[in-house]
This record gives sequence, structure tokens and C-alpha cells, in this order.
Amino acid sequence: MRALLTAVLGLLTLTVSARAGDRLDVQRVAFSPEGARVLVLWGGVQDGSGLSVARLSVLDTASGRPLYAASARSTSESAAWVRDWLWRSEETALGRLGVRSSRAAQPVYARAFPRAAPVWTEGTRGDASTTTLVRLWSRPVPVRLTVRALPSRCAFPEMLPEGERPAGFILTVNGQTVHADRSLPPDRECAARYALDRVYVQGNRAVFIIRAYTPGFEGPNADVVTVAAQLR
Repeated sequence: MRALLTAVLGLLTLTVSARAGDRLDVQRVAFSPEGARVLVLWGGVQDGSGLSVARLSVLDTASGRPLYAASARSTSESAAWVRDWLWRSEETALGRLGVRSSRAAQPVYARAFPRAAPVWTEGTRGDASTTTLVRLWSRPVPVRLTVRALPSRCAFPEMLPEGERPAGFILTVNGQTVHADRSLPPDRECAARYALDRVYVQGNRAVFIIRAYTPGFEGPNADVVTVAAQLR
């Protein structure tokens, strides 16, 4: 099992300044037949650089632990081509994990963002929380997203909203904590706000798509964070 595969499909130089205003689309979510694993595939064109990118992650729904990840990017091919290339290239690994041929899941909750490009005001800021009622089964239950400041080595603190600091998040579902950041991973060292984007459910297994808002030179990026859980 590989922790991470990166396929580079063209000569590129990717810097922080090239990543601006990105909200990559979630294109496929699929649970294994018994619900023990879930696949999330997302991608699109990065606004600042024009790179076509695709990424996938497979998570264990009992522990929330990532099991497999892969990505591809190109300076010359379309986003659809890169996505399809990644999907074909990972056929064996995804088949072994039981998610390659699974039927695509439909979201039980999907937020409608008013603009194509992300803006800071979409996200919940540090030291605040947002509760969303989501119909996980036969009735709506509260999904609470709490954002709190955490120590960070953010290289661009001046690009965060005024007075704000890097932050992580806590996600609780009907009182059950399914995720709580204790520290910030490298790809979220400058994240300051978060938003609940989508929720998918199969039985008592669920995956939550969170958007992490990080600074870009043309506006914030709304990066995908996946949280898988077994719900009580």
C-alpha cells in the first residue's frame, strides 16, 4: 500500500503564488459495499496557474484513517483528461480496496456557494462555530463545526483576514466528536476559516467534505479536507 502517489504529467513549477482562488470540484464519492472504506475524488483547474489537477483519497470509515491517496496534474491536458488518467492508473489499487466499481453516492447535504470563486466570508472564523441540520437518516441531526486557533508556522500570516490567526477545526455530529485538530498539517498551516461543504452517508458510515480557507494571491483557496466516521 502506498501512502502517496504523485503523477506529474507535464513540466511544471508550482509555487504558492500560482495557487489562487481554487475551489476544486468533488467529482465522485463511493463507499465500499460494506461501508468500511470510502473514496473521494476531486479536481479541476487551478485558477492562478491554469494547472489541471486531480486527487483521490480512500479512508477507513471506522477510524477515519487515510488508507490511500494519489494525485495527478498537467500543464497541457484538460482537467477531465487528468481525472480520467488518474482513475485508470489507480484501477488496481482501488479495486483491491473495494471502491473502484462501487456506485457513486449522492450527498444528503450539499451547500450552495453563491460565487464560483471562494471568499473568506463563506467560512467560520476562529473562536466561532456553525451548526447545520443534516438529514443523515430519517431526521435532521446537528452537525457542528467549531474553529479554534492553533500554533502554526504559517509563512504568510499577513495574508489572513485582519486580526485572524491560523486555525484548525472540531467536527461533532449529534454530540459525537468525529474530528478534532490537535495541530495543523503542512497543507493547512495557513488555514484560518472552515466551511461544511457536503455530507455522504451509507448506513452508519459517513464522510464529510470540509473546505479549509487558505490565502492565495487572487483571493482565498477553499481546499478539500475529508473526514470519515462511524456514527453512533
